[in-house]
Amino acid sequence: MKIERKKVSMQVFDRIKEYIHEEKMKPGDRLPTEKQLSEMFGVSRTPVREALSVLEASGLTVSKQGGGSIVQETSLTNLIEETQFEFVDSKEVLNLLETRIILETEAARLAAERGTADDKSQIKRKLEEIRKAQDDNRVGYKEDIAFHNAIAKASQNPILVHSVENLTTLYEKAIRFSLKKNMGVSEKRAQVLSEHERIYTAIRMGNGDQAKDEMDQHLRNACKKFKHSFDQALNS
Repeated sequence: MKIERKKVSMQVFDRIKEYIHEEKMKPGDRLPTEKQLSEMFGVSRTPVREALSVLEASGLTVSKQGGGSIVQETSLTNLIEETQFEFVDSKEVLNLLETRIILETEAARLAAERGTADDKSQIKRKLEEIRKAQDDNRVGYKEDIAFHNAIAKASQNPILVHSVENLTTLYEKAIRFSLKKNMGVSEKRAQVLSEHERIYTAIRMGNGDQAKDEMDQHLRNACKKFKHSFDQALNS
């Protein structure tokens, strides 16, 4: 079976990550050159170049004239974890979102029809936390996830709640990646907040069909944003 070039890039990224940790590299240290890394890992320079470009785009390293990359002064562990997500095939993320659409549109409908007053108050609190995160110019991915989980809990279906929560780890990385890419675009941030507000309003009013439709539109818009963010990252 032919190995996809992007998969080789991901392997190279893993090896560079191991190299940084094994060599206990610090800010200001220089990574081997593209040619040296290619020889070290036994691959062509193309996947090495791709791995290095993603590291630089994420702020972990910076290229220097004459070859090689310099480790930046930042949290290496966190950046490595976040950067690795950029190597995930966008189709995998879209499959994840497709699953969220299947689960969460129905969760929104049930939340509107079955949710108690306390459930709906909790959803409202999570919505306010999203708004505050935006006002504070924070990414707000945890607040976003908490909002969606609160809706799932309001469905009163424990299996549905468990299914949504099982996807939370993967979804957290996906949404953190996308929100960071769109953080500086005020129009996109306002759009996401407005979508959440419409979902909550439909749930508060007990309109199950409307809640389902609003959630469907919100997650389909998220699919478009994720695809755009991944395309930008892979073509940068």
